Amino acid sequence: MQSPCVPGSGYHFSLFKEYLLHILSIKQFSVSCISLGVDEGYTYHMAEHFGEFLKALDAGVSSPAGRGRKEEGGPTVWRRNYAVGETIAEDEENKQAFLLITSGWVASGKMLTNGSRIVLDFLLPGDVVGIGATEWAREVITALSPVSTMEVPGAPLETLLKAPQTVSRALIRNVARHNARIAEHMVSIGRRGAVERTAHLLLELACRLEIKPDNGRVRFQCPLTQADLADALGLTAVHVNRVLKELRENGLASFRNGIVEIRDVDRLTELVDFDASYLTLRTVK
Repeated sequence: MQSPCVPGSGYHFSLFKEYLLHILSIKQFSVSCISLGVDEGYTYHMAEHFGEFLKALDAGVSSPAGRGRKEEGGPTVWRRNYAVGETIAEDEENKQAFLLITSGWVASGKMLTNGSRIVLDFLLPGDVVGIGATEWAREVITALSPVSTMEVPGAPLETLLKAPQTVSRALIRNVARHNARIAEHMVSIGRRGAVERTAHLLLELACRLEIKPDNGRVRFQCPLTQADLADALGLTAVHVNRVLKELRENGLASFRNGIVEIRDVDRLTELVDFDASYLTLRTVK
């Protein structure tokens, strides 16, 4: 049985570092040591991975109003900020871009004609999502917490083809991870029971956040509501509440006041047969 994550593996933020370093290099942006504005509670580990790399684009690029800066001879890269609940991209708009999540939590999903929603994936700092790649598979991207993004406008497929190899490789790797998570979520909805799929998602989030277990426990801040979990798990909010109560009463995990605590990582991993290999891409040997 595999551990849910390998602390310090750099799965998530090493890609963020690689991608942003290349973007900064290509655009020849000046860089200043200003905070990315990442909430300390659930991303304190970023400092460990980045150290002095925690820099953002200078004030000429960053703008809450969505104004961007275009370097001479280069494409525009926008820095945007979103409030909780704000829609970042809608399924009916013609927007085409790659979005790099620099802080906050984001839901990627689909809205049905009856007004219901299915969450396909939760995006965390360092994740990249392409929007508007096709006419029919548009996703609704929503901020679940205060969110900052870097937006590289343009058709995602054209960006992949025209970008330098190092950048396109980083984008493709991130898109592959996004697709792998969606596939695993579909397996949960289709074949796992309510308790198993809920526990599996909590273990996945802990792994992606690279939280190091402390005496077999993992604890992290999580802005998701029970409605968010329900839309991701294919359950009702009432059912999610019952499942969380069962996990809590069995001493496995709890989710209260925005804090997820997995009380026995090994036991929960074995219970749901969690295998984190889908979060790590294979390398060519």
